[in-house]
Amino acid sequence: MDSGLSMIKRLGLLWVAAVLLLVLLAHGRRAEYLPIEALTASAWAVLLGMGAFLAGRLVSWGHARSAVVLLGVAALVACDVAVVVDSALIYDVAGYWTLNDGAGLPYSYAALWYPASLLPSSVGIFGVDQTAITAGDFEWQAEHIVPVAVVLTIASAVFIAPVVRALFGGRLASPELPAA
Repeated sequence: MDSGLSMIKRLGLLWVAAVLLLVLLAHGRRAEYLPIEALTASAWAVLLGMGAFLAGRLVSWGHARSAVVLLGVAALVACDVAVVVDSALIYDVAGYWTLNDGAGLPYSYAALWYPASLLPSSVGIFGVDQTAITAGDFEWQAEHIVPVAVVLTIASAVFIAPVVRALFGGRLASPELPAA
């Protein structure tokens, strides 16, 4: 139980840091974005926390390597969902911004927004051109998606690194996760 509490505290601290960095980096310290970024970071933290809980169960059953893979997948899914939540809240719920020519957000490509934001605009993803993924609005990707993607990717890595280190011979980061 103590290790679970430790994990929750660590994720909570990262949540606070993520919210502040999202407001500072993605929106230039504008207070009206604070609730949006708090919801964005909450979606990320809940999904990553669920992945960490399930990974802990895998470790207790003797599947340390599978736990690491699960943590990586959970981090990617959490970041991807958070990027979609952030854009949906800013564009469709709050109405602070619109895409070029009033186009709607391309939700049919929502699962690709996160990976596309981390790659050059000339690189397609799974055969889909980034012009389709971004509805032709690369400014939206650069100003809103990339800062969210980068902050949450780094926060995910900071959360996962001690666990991976503990599982593969480093110092013990959590009593629940013995070295494999």
